[in-house]
Amino acid sequence: MRSVPHLAAVLCAIALLESAGAGAGAGPASAQPPAGSPPAVPTELTVTGGGEAATLTWRQPPGTRATSFRVYEGAAVVARNTTTSASLTNLGFARTRTYTVTAVDARGRESAPSTPISRTLGISGVPPMCLPAAITGLTVSRVTSSGATLSWAHAGDPSTVTVSGGPGGPVSTTASGVRIGGLAPGSAYTFAVVRFPHCSGLIAPPTTVTVTTAPGAPGAPAPPVSPTVTGRTDTTLTLAWAPPTSGTVATRYVVYHAGRPVATTSGTSATVPGLYHAAPYTFQIAALDAQGGESAAIAVGGTTATCQARPPRPVAVTAEPLSASSVRLTWVYDAAATSFTVYTGDRPVGASAGSTVVVGGLASATSYPLRVAATLTNGCGRSPASAAVGVTTLAGPTGRPAQPTDFLVASGDPFTNQVTLRWTQPAGGDPAVSYRVYRGADVLSTSDATVVVLRLPAATTQVLTVAAVNAAGLESTHSALLTVRVPYLPPP
Repeated sequence: MRSVPHLAAVLCAIALLESAGAGAGAGPASAQPPAGSPPAVPTELTVTGGGEAATLTWRQPPGTRATSFRVYEGAAVVARNTTTSASLTNLGFARTRTYTVTAVDARGRESAPSTPISRTLGISGVPPMCLPAAITGLTVSRVTSSGATLSWAHAGDPSTVTVSGGPGGPVSTTASGVRIGGLAPGSAYTFAVVRFPHCSGLIAPPTTVTVTTAPGAPGAPAPPVSPTVTGRTDTTLTLAWAPPTSGTVATRYVVYHAGRPVATTSGTSATVPGLYHAAPYTFQIAALDAQGGESAAIAVGGTTATCQARPPRPVAVTAEPLSASSVRLTWVYDAAATSFTVYTGDRPVGASAGSTVVVGGLASATSYPLRVAATLTNGCGRSPASAAVGVTTLAGPTGRPAQPTDFLVASGDPFTNQVTLRWTQPAGGDPAVSYRVYRGADVLSTSDATVVVLRLPAATTQVLTVAAVNAAGLESTHSALLTVRVPYLPPP
């Protein structure tokens, strides 16, 4: 029979474990920040892909909830999103890029920047992220009589980490930590941790650590059975499982993410809130008995709903008149979007792939209430429209050319990065004397004919419009958006 001090130590360990995730469906556990604090700094930045496009992902620690994230390259914001990833495009080829990420809450408070991540994308040969990389920063925490959490430094590249040495066999994860349960009280275990890059079979020698469990009552439940994801929203995942079929009787269950408890429950299901949409999560579920004995954990993964229930709307919309026929708009949008449409009332009057646009074809000396709505990625529909901003065009002639049609790429040269664009000028309206090719609000070229040859940055995607201009310098309504993928020959 074990002494009272030993039993007290076990009960204290159970209390500490359960206080980290107090109740079924508790959110990600950590010490809560002081009231009024901005969100925590994003961590575990990872870059995937290469060449002219890549995806940057990160993890947002618990605390004040972030409503959006900003990706910086130097001092410039190059991407915004409401989830823990961002698509990075137009990167060029074999260029080194360095990014940081900040989190922003509903009050506009911004965290400090993350640790920078630098990657050279699209290089020949074996890139650095595919070379053997040893585990660093290996630490042990939350040691009880039957379990321990192992954590390590994030590598910044897609990889799987395997932990060997536990009684339940090797445990693999793509996160930066894992929970090992089913250990015997008062026993020493040596764990070997190895990282496997996703892009090669090259591995470094294992990093080892020895853990001695606390004293406690012998015995533990077997792992839970048949874990599954039974429900999802854009901010939650609901997990369910069956009780273990052997070992001691399970009285509670703990759900872990990256080795950290995020929920505890006496039932066989839990909802984990505080997640971010369109993001993958892998959890471990362990059973606890009345004496604090903890089973080995069993993994289950799922992805939150792709589309947000309440996507943000464009904000900070400004408008200024440019001429009797055109105005310039700018705005800020914190989520990913494929394009933006400008409306007056319910009538679309302009479109852009970015957060600036020139709207043409407007009437002279006329006041317009303009609103902007985003077309969301992944087929998630349209965002709510922004608040209306009023702008009045300058006084001037009333004639306008007809809107150009059939805007297309006629040819492209991968050796010179030149593309030839053509369009049709319909009859009607004022005669067109020239044309302007726009990227957002920037004029890339002018032409006297319905064709233009542009030399564009290699390995980029450009979204363009064309407007017809009359003798008075007034513009037509801009054409539909044209996506141009600039051809290029990558180096050998």
